[in-house]
Amino acid sequence: MNKTLIACLVTLAFSSAQAGTLLPPGAADQSPTRLVASPLPEGQFERQPVAVAWAMDPAAALAADAPYLAQSREYWSAVDAGELKSGFALTTTAPGALVRISPRDHAKSGAVDPGELRLLRGGQPLAPSAFKRLAGAGELKSAGMDVPEGSLIVQLDDAIGQGRFQLQLTKASGRYLVHVFEPNSDLVLEAQAGRSRLLAGENIEVAASLQKGTSALAGGVMQAQLVSPSGQTWPLQFADGKATGQLPLDADPAPGLWEVQLFAGATSKDGPVQRDARTAIEVSRPTARLGGDYGFDPGAVKFSLPVQVAAPGRYEVRGVLYATSASGESRPVAQAHSANWLEAGERKLDLAFGPGNVPMGYGAPFELRFLELKDQTRMGTLETRELALREAARRPGSRGDTRRER
Repeated sequence: MNKTLIACLVTLAFSSAQAGTLLPPGAADQSPTRLVASPLPEGQFERQPVAVAWAMDPAAALAADAPYLAQSREYWSAVDAGELKSGFALTTTAPGALVRISPRDHAKSGAVDPGELRLLRGGQPLAPSAFKRLAGAGELKSAGMDVPEGSLIVQLDDAIGQGRFQLQLTKASGRYLVHVFEPNSDLVLEAQAGRSRLLAGENIEVAASLQKGTSALAGGVMQAQLVSPSGQTWPLQFADGKATGQLPLDADPAPGLWEVQLFAGATSKDGPVQRDARTAIEVSRPTARLGGDYGFDPGAVKFSLPVQVAAPGRYEVRGVLYATSASGESRPVAQAHSANWLEAGERKLDLAFGPGNVPMGYGAPFELRFLELKDQTRMGTLETRELALREAARRPGSRGDTRRER
């Protein structure tokens, strides 16, 4: 037989696609149980396929990111002119608090005049030196801070200590937002979502605790609400240290992260104290999900992943290829991303790593880890699999594996 023909047949046999089934989702994975036919957002979207892959350092240690832990030493209060004229009460728990006063309507209230701002204790004015430093909106913006026009920030001098004070603005007009930040305080509101990514219709859970040093502060009051990117709000229930609720199935389609806002209050020896915290959550409408079976081309080191699509759009898969070393250890060797426009129905996306990205001495069995399915059109993460599949990459009747040798 012609040698060229033999070589072609060998290559064809080596590259023939194999089939397998995705592993079931793990406890920490995200996987849609139902799909929704969400309309396309306005705008023009790329429809050409794109695929990239690159080699990784097999010694790299990879792990799924834990949800963000918010730690707050601050709070905000909406205050009217009458309260500021008579003296807005605030309790500090450590020296050196920073206080920012911002007019809600600069055109009506004008800029906060530092010459009209006073600090009182027990109704008695303190010396001007009680303010360690002052800065207006111009200085703050020059320093890179995004603050409303007319704002003023002051830092209380360490020498006056902590406790109950009154902040007085003698010529206040309209409404203001007062922001109190205590960088040196050991009173901290901690908040952490159980998952940083959720699908519309799923339950949300955020653990929260008002801490005094290393201990939870008993007897406090906690409230929470969910805020969509467009500003819609939903109250959350708070019990047993957790804020809980259910995301609406017809989730706000506006782009951006959702926010859980928490408000805590407690009583100290000097008076009532407050803390506010915020933590962001990505919420996506479940417009597609991965199917059960996949194809694998060992010659191209390419996975063909079936996607069930309920709403047309541009979808992306990304994942990390783990290969087996000569010592039998599974290590990350390559990462790949692939995106294409998919119409509704049973579709597929190919994730090609390429044999050139598999280092010498590594080969089958392979694992596909940290697999994600994303809806690029609506900017959402639909599915995550920390371990999506294990692939032996051996053909029926073959002896050996596909490990690359020097």
